[in-house]
This record gives sequence, structure tokens and C-alpha cells, in this order.
Amino acid sequence: MVSTHAPRFRVLFAVAAAVALLAGCDIKVDDGKFSVGVSRGRATDEWTRAYTLPGDGRVEIINENGSIEARRATGPQVTVKAFREVSDSSDDKAQARLQSLKMREDVGADHVSIEAETGESSPFGMRRGISVRYEVELPPGLSVTLKTQNGTVRLDRVDGRITAASTNGIVRGQSVSGSVQGSTVNGSVQMDIVALTGDVRLSTVNGTVRLELPKDIDADLEATTVNGGVSVDSELGLSQSASRSGFGPKTHISGRLNKGGPRVSLMTTNGGVRVSLRGGGDGDRGQRGRGDRGRDEAN
Repeated sequence: MVSTHAPRFRVLFAVAAAVALLAGCDIKVDDGKFSVGVSRGRATDEWTRAYTLPGDGRVEIINENGSIEARRATGPQVTVKAFREVSDSSDDKAQARLQSLKMREDVGADHVSIEAETGESSPFGMRRGISVRYEVELPPGLSVTLKTQNGTVRLDRVDGRITAASTNGIVRGQSVSGSVQGSTVNGSVQMDIVALTGDVRLSTVNGTVRLELPKDIDADLEATTVNGGVSVDSELGLSQSASRSGFGPKTHISGRLNKGGPRVSLMTTNGGVRVSLRGGGDGDRGQRGRGDRGRDEAN
């Protein structure tokens, strides 16, 4: 049997090959999938700083291309490491551009704000061959903002008033406590929360929202999707609940978890919303509607 996808693949491959030849690119084909990469010179370095802030201090990291990984510090200082990479047509050109790449620091007695000043763009408005990956260590209790346009934001045992956002990438948290705002446009939002001292708001447009909570958490929950399904583990003790559904899975669930408390708002447009017990995994996936399960697995 001849695959109906073969002619289409050959056409796409031929187009990519032509573009690659004109631009000096490399083509890689793996298991019927192809990718195009540019043969370039590269230069990398590591930029490191440490800061001392009061318990209610503020930290802001703004990124364009690259991930941000934040974890709980073992000491009292905020530590920021920026792993910078620049690519160009040769190593010398990449190194020259890397040396001219400046890091903007706004430092005060109670705040730190950091952003790489790339300062150059292609005709399509994208930064050319520049990426920065941040690793941040944070003492508990701070007000933290972590934003990237293209990349993942990860939180590990971070405690405080947290805003984590991406445009094209996943926002993920493990053993997080405090208050959290997590958002992306193209990607999922996954958060494991240990304790709440403030509201939680998790949202995406194209992707799933998954939240894990302790069994004894006190909160007021509202979870909504447009194209997908919403489910809440029965073990979380949701009461005084209301729900909406059309012909398929539930698309809205709201109610009180235990005694009620901080507001937990979960929203997506294209994807499912899942609220589960910490450590419970996805063992009761079968309780969800078929359409919701497919969307979750696709993301």
C-alpha cells in the first residue's frame, strides 16, 4: 500500500531542501520527519550575580528566547546565572556579538530586575541567534516575576508571590507554596502546590491546565474550558459545587475545597483542566470524557 502522505512529504522536503541550499542550512531526516538547521559558529558564556534582599523584596527576570528555571535557595541570597549563547556565520562573529551583549540590571535595596539587551533584530522582528537560559535561586517569601517569550518556566520548591509566564512554552511548578499566577499562550500549565497563602490563577489558550493540591487544602475553586473537559478528584472534598456541560465532558466546575479560602482560578480555551490530589498521578483518567482525554494526551 502506498502512503498518501508520501507525495506531500516529498514536496515539503524538496521545498525545505531548496531553502536550505540557498541559506546554507543542514537538513536532518529522522523516522520520516525532517528538520532544517543552519550551520553556524557559536559562542557561549556564563553571567553570574548574587543579591541580598529583604524578606519582602522583589525579583524580576525578563527573557526572550530561552528557559527560566527557579528553585529554592539554600542560603539567604538571590543567585542568578545566565547561560548566554550567540550563533552567527562564524565563531569569530558569534564571539564578537556575545561580547557586545549587555545585561540590564536594575538593583535597589528591595528589588532586582534583569533583562538581556539583545538590541538587534531580523527583518521579521525576531532576535537573530541569541538565547539566554536562566537559573535562579530564591529565598522564600519574595515577590517573583519570571517571564519568557519562547521557552519553559520551571519552579522547584519556590515559596512566595510568584508570577510565571511564557508565550510559547510550558509553565511548570513542583512543590510550590504561596500565591501563584502562571500563564502561557501555546503550551500547558502544570502546577504542584504544597500550601496556599494567596490566590492561584493558571491559564493558557492552547494547552491543558493541570493542578495538584494537598487533600487538606482550603480554597475556593473555579475551573473553566471552552474546547475540552474539566475534572476534579473526588478525594479533594469539593462541596457546594456547580458545573456546566454541553453534549460532552463538563466545561465548568466551581465550588469549595474543604473550608474554602484563597481563590483558585483555572482557565483554558483549547484543552482540558485537571485538578488532582498531590501524588495521585492520572490514575483516574478513565473518569474523564473521551474528548478531554485526547486533548490532554495531545499536550
